[in-house]
Amino acid sequence: RTRGARASASSAPPRRARVRCCCAGVGASRCGGAMSTYSRPQVPAGSCGAISLRLAGRDLLKPISKMDQAFYFLQPVDVVALRIPDYPTIVREPMDLGTIEKKLDASSYATTEEFVADVKLVWYNARLYNPVGSVVHEAARALEKAFDDRLEALVGSCDRPAPPAPDSDAADGVPASKLRPLLRSLQSHARSKPFRVPVDYVALNLPHYPTIITQPMDLATVSSNLERGRYGTVADLRRDIDLIWQNAIDFNGPTSWIGADASTLREHTKRKFSQSGFADTAAIALDAAAPPPAAP
Repeated sequence: RTRGARASASSAPPRRARVRCCCAGVGASRCGGAMSTYSRPQVPAGSCGAISLRLAGRDLLKPISKMDQAFYFLQPVDVVALRIPDYPTIVREPMDLGTIEKKLDASSYATTEEFVADVKLVWYNARLYNPVGSVVHEAARALEKAFDDRLEALVGSCDRPAPPAPDSDAADGVPASKLRPLLRSLQSHARSKPFRVPVDYVALNLPHYPTIITQPMDLATVSSNLERGRYGTVADLRRDIDLIWQNAIDFNGPTSWIGADASTLREHTKRKFSQSGFADTAAIALDAAAPPPAAP
């Protein structure tokens, strides 16, 4: 019995495919020798250039999901309905386009590279489980090529130097006003309360705190530094924010509740900056001062 979708000559939508996915320890005989072991697709850090996650969802995921061949990959494989009991033993890391869209909406990706790796996993899974020549295998190959072509074009357009700005405001960098909402999102986060103001080690009876944490930092200080123009680039701002989380982990330990909260906020910060699309090298521009009132 051939695994995979059966081609239909009618105009009715194709049946859900018995999609074969990848897993560790799959023998070459299960897929015609094309892939003998599970090897999750890896995407090198920085390979997606300046593509933001918002742009990736709009210009990569949505167009691919609308293609005819995407029918097989829009939702998780229903192993019961498709009567493929061996699926869970073979597929240990399933992925589909619908799940990827939900992860994008939930800001679950820290980087665009993580998003791309999940999309590539969809194609890899289908090509491994379904034999060469089957409907699903060939659909995955076609979509993979379409996705890679779009990705390459998008990376090229995002990495291309921007034309000269018509006015000085655009050329001056990222306005501080565009970074304030990001800081406010950290300050209002449910787990950020211990990090909103400087640590009062005297009141907390932590006399050894200054000997361990030689460069204390907190969200109020970061906000003040931003308003005073003390950050030259976005990277400078990110460095101080990350120092908050690292100090908490160093002093309390990674397994403590406050260390765990710091780790959660560190990932939240990465997602927020990734979604913003601000390059680390971008200069931070102070907001223009309001003009003085006109004389009566």
